[in-house]
Amino acid sequence: MAMKSKELQNLLHLESAVIQTVQYAQSTLEEMSRDSEINTQKIKTDAQMFMKSVQHINEKLLQTISYLGEVSTAVPHGGSVYNSEKDFHLAHEQCRLVLDRLNKLCEKSKPRDFVSDCSDTQNMET
Repeated sequence: MAMKSKELQNLLHLESAVIQTVQYAQSTLEEMSRDSEINTQKIKTDAQMFMKSVQHINEKLLQTISYLGEVSTAVPHGGSVYNSEKDFHLAHEQCRLVLDRLNKLCEKSKPRDFVSDCSDTQNMET
């Protein structure tokens, strides 16, 4: 449960980062569209912050996609029991198959009637 909470917090943080990135872009465009006294330093700073924010979001999205890929392909990791459940079900199925085979072997090798077997061999000797 802690992993789910951590992942949700990461997504909420990512959402905040996207909002901040849009604000950097908005600030840059507003400053560039002014008719007078354009502050080029502010434009450069906001543009740099925008680019850094985009890179940060890209990295976080790639990590999240990687995490989701691990979960969906059952690669072992600390946040899921899917792989263990799958292994359990496969082992359970193998046990069932082994039991079926053993039951068939037991049916084939049931004790025969010893008296009739002995009489058959005695008849063959005479």
